[in-house]
Amino acid sequence: MSNIEQALEKYPRDFNRWDTYMQQLKGSCSSIGASRMKNECMSFRDSCGQGNVEGCMRSFQKVKREHAVLRQKLESYFQLLRQAGPAGAATRPVM
Repeated sequence: MSNIEQALEKYPRDFNRWDTYMQQLKGSCSSIGASRMKNECMSFRDSCGQGNVEGCMRSFQKVKREHAVLRQKLESYFQLLRQAGPAGAATRPVM
């Protein structure tokens, strides 16, 4: 996310660079099943393809919001995993 943010500031109107970064993020989102965030990445890329700076900025704000939601959900998930302890410590039913 920070790489994209820096590229937006440092390289205004460099749609190819922006698109490359967003393509990488979209791939990562796809890998973990983060479909809402992936869809926002696709909207950003569509705006890049149209040369639409305003559309890119709007889409990036949505990407950031979805990222925050995803991050919160993942943090909760990992906290539950830590509380559950190691998988080998779980009791197995006696047969």
